[in-house]
Amino acid sequence: MADDEYEFGPLRRDDPEAISDLITRMDGGRGEQRLRDKSAAYYRWMYLDNPAGQAVVHSARLGDKVVASFAVAPKIFQVEGRRVIVGKTMDMFTDPGHQGRGLIKRCTAAVFAGARDAGIAGWYVTPSVNSYPIFRDRWGYVEDFSLAYRTRVLRWGPLLAAFLRPRPVARLLGAVLGRLPRLVPRRRRAPRGTTVELLESFDSEADRLWDSVAPGYRVAMVRDSEYLNWRYVANPDRYTCLALRRGGRLVGIVVLTETIRRGVRVGEVVDLVCPAGGDTLRLLLRVALTHFRREGVALVQAWSIPGTGLDRRLRGAGLRLRRGHVKFLVSPNFPEPAVHDPEAWFITQGDGNDV
Repeated sequence: MADDEYEFGPLRRDDPEAISDLITRMDGGRGEQRLRDKSAAYYRWMYLDNPAGQAVVHSARLGDKVVASFAVAPKIFQVEGRRVIVGKTMDMFTDPGHQGRGLIKRCTAAVFAGARDAGIAGWYVTPSVNSYPIFRDRWGYVEDFSLAYRTRVLRWGPLLAAFLRPRPVARLLGAVLGRLPRLVPRRRRAPRGTTVELLESFDSEADRLWDSVAPGYRVAMVRDSEYLNWRYVANPDRYTCLALRRGGRLVGIVVLTETIRRGVRVGEVVDLVCPAGGDTLRLLLRVALTHFRREGVALVQAWSIPGTGLDRRLRGAGLRLRRGHVKFLVSPNFPEPAVHDPEAWFITQGDGNDV
């Protein structure tokens, strides 16, 4: 096939269907793994409806099919008290039948140039195993720290059955571990007047909460009502948004969802809106654990940056175990020095694009 048969260009209105088709065809192990939505509705939402601005997308097409695609989506961040547009790289895929032709190289070059032209200061990447050496070694992306999952096991049986054989032994061991005392401090009673409620949407009350807690964070996504409504209400995926109140006043928000990883039901702490200090984060995670116990998930997890104050707070709130790691890179010559300091970040899974 001649290279001049490919057509390159930015996002078209009908591209979300073709991009979804490309990515779902390449997504293996669906029975063992279910993370975020990959439908055309998702890509329309992410690429076209983002309140921070439309994503910068470039694709290679052959006929009516998209065979390679890449994007950077803008995000409104607060960096050292100033609002800055920061990019997040999105799916980078080439159809296996069209690899080795330099398609993704042309797509990424066009996207990076378009992102700079759009005024995006820099962007961050949570690369796959395959794309990690490209970003770091070929393109010089900076790796100041990595992320980890802080976890709490709620049901040992399903977790061990996914990793141990024979399964009867795994089930027996799971039953034994399930009866052991929890190796965490006793849960303290919630303060008097504390209530939890389900949120269907976000309004000016959420704006006031964010305005009150934002000064405590040096680098963070702006979690105002416009962002929260787009990210968790308009999103084609489904999320449980819970409000923590004291004396009727909104003091914290936690956003939850459920995934399947290696056949195991996992409760994901997707996002948090709370003060940088005090006990609100601990109370929100207690709310999350209660919800996920009721739902019957095996494991609860949240993103963390090991060794930071946020990490210590998550461990103190009961997410004591550490699982795996997620590579985290920022683009070269990022103009905001604070992004290189792991202690500066308040980051959650909602800042990525897996859940």
